[in-house]
Amino acid sequence: MVHFPSDLHFDIVSRLPVKSLLRFKCVSQLWCNMIDDPSLAYMHLTRSVEEPKMLILDHQTKNPDTSRFTEVAGGFLKADMKLVTKQEVIALPPHRASYTSMSKYGLGFDSSTNTYKVVRVFSRGGSFNMGADVYTLGTSSWRPISKGPLCRLAGRPIFACGALHWFVHHYVDRDALKGKYIVSFDVGKEEFGWISPPKFYSSSHLLDLGGNLAMVDRSFDSHIEIWVMKEYKKKEWVKEYKIDIYPPLGISDSSLVEVIGLWEFGEILLRNRESFISYNLKTGVKRYIEILGHDVEVLYHMGSLLSISKFQTK
Repeated sequence: MVHFPSDLHFDIVSRLPVKSLLRFKCVSQLWCNMIDDPSLAYMHLTRSVEEPKMLILDHQTKNPDTSRFTEVAGGFLKADMKLVTKQEVIALPPHRASYTSMSKYGLGFDSSTNTYKVVRVFSRGGSFNMGADVYTLGTSSWRPISKGPLCRLAGRPIFACGALHWFVHHYVDRDALKGKYIVSFDVGKEEFGWISPPKFYSSSHLLDLGGNLAMVDRSFDSHIEIWVMKEYKKKEWVKEYKIDIYPPLGISDSSLVEVIGLWEFGEILLRNRESFISYNLKTGVKRYIEILGHDVEVLYHMGSLLSISKFQTK
């Protein structure tokens, strides 16, 4: 490597998958320094053609000799949570207001400015009196959003298509919302909006399905359905998948099934309590994925080398 021009190194490495680059950091200090270079992170962001990947964070890994990244099965990448975040922590500045009731937070990436933004939604009192602040990593303070969402939010947000998405809290009078049960926050425009789900709503959850916003209908006893918003600007839902659960999956209760996302070879990755199942709808073949340990978190994300330390306020 020392005999290659540095620009040639960057040109080659910037086109490789993130998973490979994270492994290459273990080759030598020279490789580690090159892959940690911020200029490579931005180059990789624009050049790499990479599908969203599954990452399993193991909250129980305490052995310092444990490998940073371990292949579990079928392309799964298992990582110690402390190592995968590089132990980078950014202390956010104090909020502009003292409101803390029912606060919800979301983190999104603004591709137009290559910045990360944190949005905080809080209650001023009552389900329909919500305020919001936004913080751009690397700046010194929070900024108020002129118009917050019109109701309380539920659960953790799903980031897809440049926006964060929450379900409306179940305590809110849904009839008053006229069927608009999903709140969106455009990270670039810093604006809240509404999305109407498909005709169903009960027993469902949102997810990022290959970069698209998707919604799972678990209201049936025998199967689940996955609806995908393939054309986000038109806000049109398409029923993309129907998955029978018993048989062939051997799951008796659809309410226990969590759809994680798309997997390799056209498979869907599901979670049933502690079991992970990779299921091919075309062939009917299912595979159980062995995950060591029970205290794990599954992330479905687009790989990036961007480090949050770059956005630390000096």
